[in-house]
Amino acid sequence: MSRSFFARRTVIAGACTVLLINACTESGSITAPSSDATQPSASHVQELNGRHLFHTKQFYAKSNSAKPSSNSGIFYHGGPLIVNPAITKVVAIYWGTGTIYSGQKTGIGLGSNDATLIGSFLRSLGGSPYFNINTTYYNGAGAHVTNAVTYTGYWSTGSDVAGPKSSPTDADMVNVISAGISQGKIAYDANTVYAIFTGSGINLGGGFGSQYCAYHTHGSTSAGKLVLYAAMPHNQDFPSGCTSGLASPNADVAASSEVNTLAHEIEETTTDELGTAWYDRRGYENADKCAWTWGTTHTAPNGGVYNMQLKDGNYYLIQRNWVNAGSGGCAISY
Repeated sequence: MSRSFFARRTVIAGACTVLLINACTESGSITAPSSDATQPSASHVQELNGRHLFHTKQFYAKSNSAKPSSNSGIFYHGGPLIVNPAITKVVAIYWGTGTIYSGQKTGIGLGSNDATLIGSFLRSLGGSPYFNINTTYYNGAGAHVTNAVTYTGYWSTGSDVAGPKSSPTDADMVNVISAGISQGKIAYDANTVYAIFTGSGINLGGGFGSQYCAYHTHGSTSAGKLVLYAAMPHNQDFPSGCTSGLASPNADVAASSEVNTLAHEIEETTTDELGTAWYDRRGYENADKCAWTWGTTHTAPNGGVYNMQLKDGNYYLIQRNWVNAGSGGCAISY
């Protein structure tokens, strides 16, 4: 997510039988960590530890049109990312007093029992050629991201905590995570992306729809533990700015739109946990560089539009991600 004045912060294992469309053609060696002296602007530096916004489609319309003429177009700045032997984990928090997505169960459960499209996507993301793009990112010791994502569990908050107010703040979100951990509803793990979903009509973070469609950031729980989390508002509330605008390849249109922004946040949290690892001269993280671009698309059996099919058999329309190899480029697989 790009580092704007408001700053933004972005958040399954097993082999994936993905239908490969627009496969990456870059087969060159991975570029070394950059010592590039060109840094983001002063305003960007001030926002490194703030939100990392996945902006609306209109924001990125022109900014990602140019391809770098040399190197991979993204640079390492020394900060942490989730690399081998650690793997990215995800906990879904459905924050609300009712159901947000079709198939959503009440209470808590393992990720394997989440019957929503979001749950199916999270179980299918790790091991896929799509998430494999992130293995082209690594830390200063040369340890690479692993092509693995574990969906550890979900929590439909119900009456366990107060429902979200009309415009929840980051402090409100961290408080929900803290409550979930202290109540034993969700587990704490330093490599977990806590994805917080809210229903229609909730302005999660205060700038939803006008500034961003989602974001990732981090905070400190009441017990002093650092948590990585993604704000995942109901994208279908703003179809022109926060959805593809194309026909959904799945019956749950809202969840189908949501997995696109969810993928964006998970891969950015993995490769740029605190906003101090991988980003380009504009402050764009890997997924920002390919935001709202799809590559080659196809028609799903229901008439919707998709660009990949994951091991769960579902069709998805997920934005491309930036490959940090050769001269770089956007792709849906590596």
